[in-house]
Amino acid sequence: MADSIFVSVRVRPLNERELDNGDGSTWVVAEDSITQCQSNGRPIPSMTFSFDEVFNTGSRTSQVYENVAKNIVLSTMEGFNGTIFAYGQTSSGKTHTMMGSPGEPGIIPLAVDEIFQYIENANNKEFLLRVSCLEIYNETISDLLDPSKSGLKIHENDSGEVFVGDLSEEAVGTPEQVLDLLRTGLQGRHVASTRMNDKSSRSHTVFRVTVESRRTDCEEGDSMVLSA
Repeated sequence: MADSIFVSVRVRPLNERELDNGDGSTWVVAEDSITQCQSNGRPIPSMTFSFDEVFNTGSRTSQVYENVAKNIVLSTMEGFNGTIFAYGQTSSGKTHTMMGSPGEPGIIPLAVDEIFQYIENANNKEFLLRVSCLEIYNETISDLLDPSKSGLKIHENDSGEVFVGDLSEEAVGTPEQVLDLLRTGLQGRHVASTRMNDKSSRSHTVFRVTVESRRTDCEEGDSMVLSA
């Protein structure tokens, strides 16, 4: 199981507020480890942490995607479940890494492009894609694609698969449709201003792409539907 989990850290550069305050970086990256330092730059004893991969302040999101996310996306297209999870405190760069900016696409837009490029090159398969988007806020699950649905419940079927009951799913056929639905969902999140971020999410958001595929070069009745 441990081989299926990949943990990486990305160190963001100082923002304008920190630069104006004269703050300095308190982390030093060395290969796949990261060390916290004192204000004078000296390493703090026993404050070195190792991960599968550590990305320094100069890293690009495309590099993070290639090294961390791409294999997960491609495995999903082959029928395996995969999750890309961003975790960190307010203003640590989660939204920038996952969503990106006009000049630097995030992991989600890059993954969406990868999915549709894979479909375009898969001549012997046909695909069905569905997306959903939910928010967990104060232990309450809400459907971000249908604001009328709140207080949704988690269930488990006979096969041990966990799902959220009555959660909306939308069929999609283009990258633009996927990203439009994502933007629609994100507009409904709970946000608030903090000392570190003018618009900080107050909740956890889960955006899911369900991929179903079927081979088209099999005899009728011999094909198998893969879902992830």
